[in-house]
Amino acid sequence: MKRLLEFLKKPPLWFLLVLAVTGIGGAVGGTLFLTKENLYSYMLWGYVFLGVMAVSVGYCIYGFIKTFPALNERILKWSENKPFWNRVFTEYGFRAILFSVGSFAINLAFAVYNGSVAIVIRSVWFGALAAYYVLLIVLRGIILIYHATRRKAVKAGQTEESTQMKDTRVYRVCGIGLLLLPIALSFAILQMVRANDSFVHTGITIYVYAIYAFYKIIVSIYNFVKTRQSSEMTVRAAKNINLADAFVSILALQTAMFHEFSTKNAIGIATMNAITGAIVCALTAALGIFMIIIAAKNTKRGSKP
Repeated sequence: MKRLLEFLKKPPLWFLLVLAVTGIGGAVGGTLFLTKENLYSYMLWGYVFLGVMAVSVGYCIYGFIKTFPALNERILKWSENKPFWNRVFTEYGFRAILFSVGSFAINLAFAVYNGSVAIVIRSVWFGALAAYYVLLIVLRGIILIYHATRRKAVKAGQTEESTQMKDTRVYRVCGIGLLLLPIALSFAILQMVRANDSFVHTGITIYVYAIYAFYKIIVSIYNFVKTRQSSEMTVRAAKNINLADAFVSILALQTAMFHEFSTKNAIGIATMNAITGAIVCALTAALGIFMIIIAAKNTKRGSKP
């Protein structure tokens, strides 16, 4: 038993690769059992397969993190004389904001695409998706613009107390933004239910997206827990926005699976999409309220003499 625990604490690369393949198999098996009409009577096995996928992917992430330190030493040594890359590898806050730039660019591309299609074909579905991505752009843009001026202000002599208060204000604004996000999302969910619109991933891409969606939600939850006690409020805000975005990825995966595989009646699919959509909206709103409450507590604490 002791050997097994030691093995699981520091898994070898070959074992992680086997688990990665197992995760892919779980995604395929779960999809088939939950969406194929002749297998739907065995839907319990579908959830078992999806559970296997979630555990496999989650453990793979843990395993790669555990095997990272050896590589980390080499990277840090390489970056010693490269200030920018040294900050990327040594400063978690800087790295989080940098990754937000990538997310901002992706959201911008999706907003332009969905908005263009919505105008051309006059689609409420694509318009709702465009509005959703525009809100994500605004939230991530607020953080990025703030950080562009924050560093200069600190160098100019801005006090730590003043910086923290401004960080908290940005955190609160992002929390308010997360309360608005379900409004845009609700129009898309309404189209799923009434017009049978959905996210589409065809062929093998749906399996790739399934793994990506579960990876995204696992990493987002991990980062949410990791940063919840951090004093860097804007970093926490960025990670919370990622978590809200990950909730929507799960909804997108469900609708794409039904669109690609299901032969069930449309009413049943619409009901399931409505339930999942309502849960996603509720979780996003709850996250926004949580951020507003935390910001209020920090402001009250900071205003005491």
